[in-house]
Amino acid sequence: MTEGTTGPGEITFMQLADPQLGMFAEISERSPERFTAMRERMADIHGIDRVGVRPVRPISGFAPETNLFTEAIQMANQLRPAFVVVCGDIVYHWDSDPQADEARRIGRLLDDGIDLHWVAGNHDVGADENHTIPTADTLERYRTRFGPDNYAFQQGDTSFIVLNSSIMQAPQEVPDEWKSQLEFLGHELEEARRGGSAHIVLFTHIPLFVHDPEEDTPLFNRTAVPIERRRPILDLLRRYGADAVFAGHLHGNVYASDGPMQMVTSGPVGYPVSIDGSGFREVHVTPDGIDHSWSRLTYEAPFMDTSGG
Repeated sequence: MTEGTTGPGEITFMQLADPQLGMFAEISERSPERFTAMRERMADIHGIDRVGVRPVRPISGFAPETNLFTEAIQMANQLRPAFVVVCGDIVYHWDSDPQADEARRIGRLLDDGIDLHWVAGNHDVGADENHTIPTADTLERYRTRFGPDNYAFQQGDTSFIVLNSSIMQAPQEVPDEWKSQLEFLGHELEEARRGGSAHIVLFTHIPLFVHDPEEDTPLFNRTAVPIERRRPILDLLRRYGADAVFAGHLHGNVYASDGPMQMVTSGPVGYPVSIDGSGFREVHVTPDGIDHSWSRLTYEAPFMDTSGG
C-alpha cells in the first residue's frame, strides 16, 4: 500500500490551518480594547463565552508558531498520511520574507513520500485585518513563494480542488481572477465526475459559510465568503455532488453542512481563539464517506495568560 492508505478506496490525510507565523507577537502588542473586541467577535462566531488568551508580556518574532508548526509536521511524519494540506494564513504579514522562509523551512521537514499542499489565506495575499484586499502584486508574491493558488490533484479515487478564497471574498482589484476561478472550479468538477471520482473535496482558507449556507450578516461577511459569490459556488458543488469543504480562518472548530456536503472549519496550528486549542485534523476517506477528528498539539506557548483575561 502507498502512504496514507488503509484499504481499497481508502486514504488518510492531515489538514492543518493557520500556522500564521507572527500572530502571537502581534496579539501581544494589541491594546486591551482591541484585544477585547477580537474576543467578543470570535465568541459570537463560536457561540462560547470566553475565547482567546493574551500573552502576559510582549513576544517578538515567531518562536511559538515555529514550535507548533514543527510539532504538527512531526505528527504527520508519525501518522504517515497520504498528504498534508495547510489551509491558509501561513504567515501573518504577507510581505514578510522571514515568516515565509520559516514556514517553507518547516514544510520541508515533512518526510519524503508525504505530499505537502499549500492553500492561500487572506494574510498570505495581502487581505489582512486592515481590510486591504488582494491585488495582482500580492497574488504574484504568493505564487512565487508557495506555488499556484487554484489547482487540483487526485489521490486514489478522490478528487481534491484547492481555491483561493480571498479572491471569492474580495475580487474588486482582480475581477478577472474571480471569473477565472469560477470557470476553473466548474471545469475541475466536470473532470472529476467524468473521471468517475468517488469523492470530491475542496480546500479553502475562508469557509464558504460558518453555520448556514444562507447566512448573510455583516458578522459572517467578514468571516465567510459573501453570499453573492457563495451562491454560484454552492450551486456548482451541489450540481456535482461535492462531499466536503475543509477550511480554516476562524482559529477554532466549527461544523456545518449544506445538505449532504460537510462544511468543516478547522482550528489553528498557531494562535487559538477557542477552547479547542492549537491542533490538527486527521481525515479518513473511505468508500462510504469522510470521517475526521481533531487532535490538540502538546506545545504550550510561553508567556500566555491561560485564564483568558
